[in-house]
Amino acid sequence: MQNKGLIIVLTVVITALCLYYLSFTYVERGVQQDAIKHATNSDGVVDLNKKQVYLDSIWNIPVYNLFGAEYTYKEVKDNELCLGLHLQGGMHVTLEVSPVDIVRGLSANSQDSSFLKALATARAQQIKSQGNFSDLFFEAYQEANPGKRLTSIFANSATKGRIASNDPDSKVISVVNEEIENAIDRSFTILRNRLDQFGTSQPNIQRLPGTGRIQIEIPGADNPQRVRKLLQGVAKLEFWDVIEPNTLNSSLLAINDILVKEAKKTSPTSTKPAEEQDLSALLGDSTKAQPD
Repeated sequence: MQNKGLIIVLTVVITALCLYYLSFTYVERGVQQDAIKHATNSDGVVDLNKKQVYLDSIWNIPVYNLFGAEYTYKEVKDNELCLGLHLQGGMHVTLEVSPVDIVRGLSANSQDSSFLKALATARAQQIKSQGNFSDLFFEAYQEANPGKRLTSIFANSATKGRIASNDPDSKVISVVNEEIENAIDRSFTILRNRLDQFGTSQPNIQRLPGTGRIQIEIPGADNPQRVRKLLQGVAKLEFWDVIEPNTLNSSLLAINDILVKEAKKTSPTSTKPAEEQDLSALLGDSTKAQPD
């Protein structure tokens, strides 16, 4: 029993940690109930969009105070116990990056009949097998066009600097495979960033080896439409012109001069000094003469 004190200390520490994380889970459940109550209409039907709007509105607002430390709803979600799909439900989604569009883009949208036929053949074969699409495509193209070099399709403005007209097929295959792999990596990064902003605890995202498929698990997700919009939405990049205030000074002064001149023309009989007249014309003279 020499370690009895150590066991007691460890038990207290573990219990405190369990209570700590359970408290976040309890608070999160309370917020969810408030959101459901807010989104429930008079007929008892829950509007999922309204519920999500409520949760989004408090995402960065403190909802839990623990011994003086305030935690936002996002921090509460990050610290709650992750129950997983089996315990709390959610959504399981498998997405696939289309290599067909990537290959077509590298060909500068070639309309060559043998190229299009090889694409269709590779797509049909991929459905029945687990083979890599690019390998299936190159095999189909070379079988239908023996001796024809791939540079006739892929040496164009879209691949300038990467594929030359005299490159061997092995170089072309390497460039196409690299581009497909990079596209999958970019898609994976974009999806992971979007999931981080989704508002669910510990979403799981992983690439399935040897394929262009990405598997996503979102515990607690109850709005399929929002998930679909989030994952399949197309990114939109906008550019806005930014004007520094000091660049407008000359224009504002010119406008002021024009307004002053117009004000003088409309009140030629005024006997006030010029500076006072200009000011009253622009701002409005609210003063009245008082009797002596």
